[in-house]
Amino acid sequence: METTETFPHLDWHARELGIAPQTLVRLYLLERDFHRKILATESAEDRGRQYHELYKEVHRLHLEGSEGAARPRPTNYVRLILTFRRELENRSILEVGCGDGIFLDQVARLLPHGELCGLDTSDVTLPQEHAAIRFLRSDVVSFRVDRPFDVVFSHQVLEHIAPADLRDHLQSIRGALADGGKFIVSLPNRYWGPQDITRIVDNTFSGRVPAQGSHLNEGSYTELLPQLEGAGFRNVRTILPFAHHFSALRPVRVRPRLNRFIERHSAARRVANLVRSHGRPVFKNPVILIAEK
Repeated sequence: METTETFPHLDWHARELGIAPQTLVRLYLLERDFHRKILATESAEDRGRQYHELYKEVHRLHLEGSEGAARPRPTNYVRLILTFRRELENRSILEVGCGDGIFLDQVARLLPHGELCGLDTSDVTLPQEHAAIRFLRSDVVSFRVDRPFDVVFSHQVLEHIAPADLRDHLQSIRGALADGGKFIVSLPNRYWGPQDITRIVDNTFSGRVPAQGSHLNEGSYTELLPQLEGAGFRNVRTILPFAHHFSALRPVRVRPRLNRFIERHSAARRVANLVRSHGRPVFKNPVILIAEK
């Protein structure tokens, strides 16, 4: 596929993902076309078809162009699970957008738990069976489950939902929760974007280039907090920065005032971005919220 466009960070990102550069360009052009079309599509039903078609083709191209790309390792989820231990332990859990179920598999291994259920649209990555987990193939925007859960978990999913579908998505999640249940959501912060395949264009995590690929909705605390409250959630909290890495910080839950302050003030963002590793900011202020039904 020929293109006159330039991608200054292509080789670096291709090495990071373990995907051939030419395949990464094909993926970018495919996802960019999807991004533009789905944001202009008025019909929810048509958007549903577009989601399904995109991820099926993306999966195929990933397999075709893989140069040993590492799938997420089970150990990658250990810190995540331990960070939310107080919400997950001994609870029934529904993971929305569960993919191949690695997160729930690790929950089953690490924590005492209630029923575990994974929900995804995929017909190519969703496991057929698992001794401890029930899997459902369903639309992740608008869905219903046959029983309420104590926790709905959404990790790196909300950014793939078109803004026009966000309200239905949040209502579906709230409907899947038992009274007093918790919704745990995490997604990239757009002020530190782009964090999708657009990184072949800009890999600085500066927010100066918006996501143009499958990330339709890289958000912020300032935007998502009122959206959750508008959908009927209450008592919204977050974790402390770097809580994943320090066990003493993991149980603490606070209002996201500091996160919102950093988003709103460019000087604060510049100061936060001074701490860097390999030329990139260590602190990317990911949007992590825990909301109660």
